Amino acid sequence: MKMYMNLLPCITWKWLRMNGTEAEISPAGRSDIVLPESWGMSSDSKAYGLEVDARSNADIERALFEDKIVTGIGPDLDRAAVENDIPVIRLTAGEDPLVIENRYNDGDKVMTCLEITVPDGVHTTVTEKFYSDEDTDAEAVFQTRFVIGEGASVDFVQVQRLGRNVRFFNDCGSLNEKDGRLDCVSLILAGGETYYGSRANLKGKNSAFTTDMAYIVKGDEKLDVNIAAFQRGKKTNSLITINGALKDNAKKLVRATIDFKKGSSGSTGEETENVLMMNDGVVNRTVPLILCTEEDVEGIHGATLGRPSEEIVMYMMSRGLDKNTIYDIMEKARLDACAAKIADEQTRREIQEYLHPEASLD
Repeated sequence: MKMYMNLLPCITWKWLRMNGTEAEISPAGRSDIVLPESWGMSSDSKAYGLEVDARSNADIERALFEDKIVTGIGPDLDRAAVENDIPVIRLTAGEDPLVIENRYNDGDKVMTCLEITVPDGVHTTVTEKFYSDEDTDAEAVFQTRFVIGEGASVDFVQVQRLGRNVRFFNDCGSLNEKDGRLDCVSLILAGGETYYGSRANLKGKNSAFTTDMAYIVKGDEKLDVNIAAFQRGKKTNSLITINGALKDNAKKLVRATIDFKKGSSGSTGEETENVLMMNDGVVNRTVPLILCTEEDVEGIHGATLGRPSEEIVMYMMSRGLDKNTIYDIMEKARLDACAAKIADEQTRREIQEYLHPEASLD
């Protein structure tokens, strides 16, 4: 089916081609997951958002005020799940961390939909890893929703390392009650065509949403991102930090939105993206956006982009490094800084071994 996704929360000029993205998806089945014993699970085929128009921000906003979880990619993904008989797997967070490892194989066309309820006062960690071989030709969809109770918190980690012929749709959303926190760390290390969406519905007072994303897009890879903080509770907080590098003929579009709604007095939000453009063949598009219908709020946004500093490059070359090595260090430094925020040592080690294989041989 044809899906409209990653709708920008405030429409801009159509000729810029940044309002949203169309793509065909055709999932044939779902990938299985393995759960810790302390986690509860149930499955059914009901999905939310079917009555919401994926091209209408008014519809999406209405659904958010009705306490529905509208994800970053958007309602058409829910419609695809229903049309292809993909069940929503509903989980209740237990005492143990949840680690999900997805290895996609040649020819896969799979979709997985999770909804995780985190009860009041519970802290949990959810780690999702997406792998494939470099030459794998596949299409995969993975959706994660969180219902975060009062005083509950989630450390959410995603690591993507997919082949150059993999189309991947990574969709996230949350509903945060009073004092509920969702802290996300996302690393996009490789993948042919990646669509990423994340939207937090900050309903409760003092609820919070943070995202730390780092990416490297190379070759002919494409990255399309939509991150939105919908802040409706009093004294809510959002922080979106994105750092990445583009090289070769890569294309990237990032939409990052902080949306202060009426009633969100005392709230704060900040979003930044820093892009390192390694050569002239790349295409970079960035849309940092703050929307506001409340007076007593504080929002900061911005983006920086540029080529590596010639002064720094010359200095490092004078210390015996060639230009390719210098560029490689600069690219990976952004990923290393983001990976350092992951608490799980095993996950950090896997990332380091992938980024720095020469060090793992020592």
